[in-house]
Amino acid sequence: MTDHFDIIFSTPPLSVLDLGSCPADWTESVLKSATLSSRYFFAKAEVIREKLLLKKYHIELLQVRTEEPFSLQFKLDRDRLFLLFTIQGDLRFSTEAGTEVTTANENSFYPSHSRAGVYRGEIVEESIVKALIISFDPKWTESIVRPYRVLWEALREIALSDRQFSILPRLRIDWVLGEELGEILGFNDANIGIVKLKMRKKIAMVLKSYHEMLVSSGLDRIYLAGLYIMKNFTDPEIDIQSLLQDLPMSDKTFRRKFRVIFGTTPYDYCVRLRMEKARKFIGEQGLTQKEVYSLVGYTDLSSFSRIYRSYCRNEGHC
Repeated sequence: MTDHFDIIFSTPPLSVLDLGSCPADWTESVLKSATLSSRYFFAKAEVIREKLLLKKYHIELLQVRTEEPFSLQFKLDRDRLFLLFTIQGDLRFSTEAGTEVTTANENSFYPSHSRAGVYRGEIVEESIVKALIISFDPKWTESIVRPYRVLWEALREIALSDRQFSILPRLRIDWVLGEELGEILGFNDANIGIVKLKMRKKIAMVLKSYHEMLVSSGLDRIYLAGLYIMKNFTDPEIDIQSLLQDLPMSDKTFRRKFRVIFGTTPYDYCVRLRMEKARKFIGEQGLTQKEVYSLVGYTDLSSFSRIYRSYCRNEGHC
């Protein structure tokens, strides 16, 4: 059974040992159902990988202790949906080209979608990071989340989009979810069939909890607004101002929460999606700006050209 993703270290480890024969004294966390457990030694860092590989999903507890800045790469061979729980420390993600993806902060979790490719993870010096990573086949996940309308629509939309990656809102790991994670880490049984059934139920429960927390926090309204932009950004008549109507919060609060989730304002998010689409048309398909501007929501070439030049200058991609 193959991994859903592979981890590539920037420098080869000095040695690799089986965790069972060489337990670490700096962590008590363990994935008891793991079928593979390895401990990697570097000059000023240690990495522990414990993996449970199943056909439809892959569960991994990744732990890193480092004295200096540490980086590693995550290589995906196909599209995957992820649930990432950052139990301790912070883990910053970017694409191979250097585009920032997100920073997974301590005691938080979120679902995401990533297309095949290489992603970079970075950890600051003098820190310990513990992250539980659950990756899925997108089609398998769809049947589990179908009862939860907002989450189902969000995951379906990001899986169908042509974006390289998409991140859903980060939420805090509360004590109830912390108990669920403890059970995922601590569960063990010699019968693999029981392990599969137990883990599937736990994953479904975690996804349900995420949906409930998303709705109760009001962030579902913010994310649905983002989905509206994602679906309609090529429409020159898109009405972003309408997103602010009938919301149980002030304009200022909406914009602040939108920035937390999407990293920018609603207007700038729309512009970013347009520019990413334009860059693909121009860079990958060889179209001219004159051929592209109307395809990404602009009604005149001069406005598009000015914004596209600014995007290229700031991003360094064009």
